[in-house]
Amino acid sequence: MDATDASAPALAEFLSGSTVTDDTWQLGYQKYLGFMLNGGLSGSGAVSGCIAHQYTDLYDTDGNPVVATFSNLTKDTTQTDFNAVDATACNDFITDNLKTHIKTEEWLNADYSQGAPVYSAKAGNGWIVRTASGEAYARVSVNTVTVEFGQETKRQIQLMVENWDANAAAFSAAVTSPVLDFSTDVVYYDIESNQVVTGADDWDLSVKVSGREYPLQVNGGASGSGQAGVGTLMVSNISEVTDPKNTEQVYKYFADTAEGILSKPGSYGPFEYSVNGQHKMWPTFTTYLIKDQANGEERLFKVQVVSNYGEDGSLSSGNLVLRYQELN
Repeated sequence: MDATDASAPALAEFLSGSTVTDDTWQLGYQKYLGFMLNGGLSGSGAVSGCIAHQYTDLYDTDGNPVVATFSNLTKDTTQTDFNAVDATACNDFITDNLKTHIKTEEWLNADYSQGAPVYSAKAGNGWIVRTASGEAYARVSVNTVTVEFGQETKRQIQLMVENWDANAAAFSAAVTSPVLDFSTDVVYYDIESNQVVTGADDWDLSVKVSGREYPLQVNGGASGSGQAGVGTLMVSNISEVTDPKNTEQVYKYFADTAEGILSKPGSYGPFEYSVNGQHKMWPTFTTYLIKDQANGEERLFKVQVVSNYGEDGSLSSGNLVLRYQELN
């Protein structure tokens, strides 16, 4: 399964045993974003999954990978466990949902000391954001939060934004965004123009209510068609970033992704990154049951990802090898 092109997902169709470009796929993978199923947020299909078998001693009590255990697992040593999985191995099938790179708990503080919660912006919050154009950058933080419960609940935030001036090679003076009122509906914000816009415009960030969460989404990946992303820092905090395009300061920009059963148990679901400090993906050899209910016909497969580097491990990252079987 050739997923070496990070700009688009590789899509696997189990019935033909090939990658496809139409909507008949069951499982997809895109470098730096992860795995997905063709259902829920990720696709127009009716595919869901559950974990049928996983190795429980892959991680210690602190959640750190155990190098010796990972080293002992291979395609051959896990064959018997894969063979033992049948259609009854699990029954809690789930579809993909949204995973944002900006978490509500990173910027929202709730004080319950007086009974009813009092909300405020969490101190020190902030991110380096690439805009939807893929060409502009900004330091962004949540500056103020207003949440007032009542007959008509009010939910509002204001952002503090420092745009990157490529000509001056410096961030500009901070400006405050308009009030982003997401009390009743999602609100879209354009960083470069510092305006509230619509979802049909070239927006960069959006915020909405989703249960008890207030997800801040970027216009990219699973959340939009743009090239917006959140920077993964190589420094301690955003104030130390003096050049958002310097990979020694900001390693890479990540768009929002889909999260589902293929997001577990490793950092990339079927893969764990940097088990022994190397820049490498290690298979967890987890076996998943994948259910496809397209056109009212149910088909069930068991799937295990056994390599990220081709069959003999000699190829570049993104050359996936899957072991799978349709179950009756």
